[in-house]
Amino acid sequence: MKTVSIFNMFRKVAIGLGLVAACTTLPACFGNKAPERSYFSIDYALSSQPHFAKPKYNSTLVIQNITSTLAYDRQEIVYRTNPYEFQYYWYRLWASKPRKMLNEIILGHLQYTNLFQSVSTTIEDRLPDYLLDVYIVSIEELDVSDKEWYAHMSLRFTLTRSSSSQPIWTYTFDAKRPVASNQPVYVVKAMSEMLSTELVKTFEALDQKLAEIEKSAPQTPNIVNASDNAAAGNQNNTNEMTFDDDRPSAYLTNKRSAD
Repeated sequence: MKTVSIFNMFRKVAIGLGLVAACTTLPACFGNKAPERSYFSIDYALSSQPHFAKPKYNSTLVIQNITSTLAYDRQEIVYRTNPYEFQYYWYRLWASKPRKMLNEIILGHLQYTNLFQSVSTTIEDRLPDYLLDVYIVSIEELDVSDKEWYAHMSLRFTLTRSSSSQPIWTYTFDAKRPVASNQPVYVVKAMSEMLSTELVKTFEALDQKLAEIEKSAPQTPNIVNASDNAAAGNQNNTNEMTFDDDRPSAYLTNKRSAD
């Protein structure tokens, strides 16, 4: 009988210690409600972005990799108060990891521009003409002070031919924008506006590089009939960069250097 009593005593003590340990991690045990998680995603309307009516270049592209350092390869939104420390919102998260989120955004935006015959994220039956790699240098909230917050993002793009491992074009942007109100939702809003602007500049630089490649490529002479020339002369070039909201049909001026 004494053995059973001692066993029951130890069992009750163990259960009690377990409940105490559980309550230290559950705010509800002490009458506090745990914060609800909020999920955010960068988003902007493609309909306001410049694009061609039909593919400008007879080439294909695959977005091969979008990578980042481990500090940004997580769902928790990064915020920083100094250059030496990373901090994370435990209840303010990206809907998906930044590399996955940006993969979808860059893919959709590039497809919309109509620079290429096709843009995808996978290599299928035949090799594409070009491969694009994107590196996330930073994607974060910068808290300069209690009253001064910024959205900060930096991406590096590298273009290679699928037949060669040597990069033929690189482009990096590093942008920072003040936040309207010191809340994470406004940080994401500022990032969305900033990314849409910077991608327009990036794809303008890419367009310029592709034009240089096409211009330097050896031209194959085409033999056409005089009637074909006359018909061609009567046709207007309608494949110009346009905006759906009737803004001037040109990319924004790019002031950053492109290799």
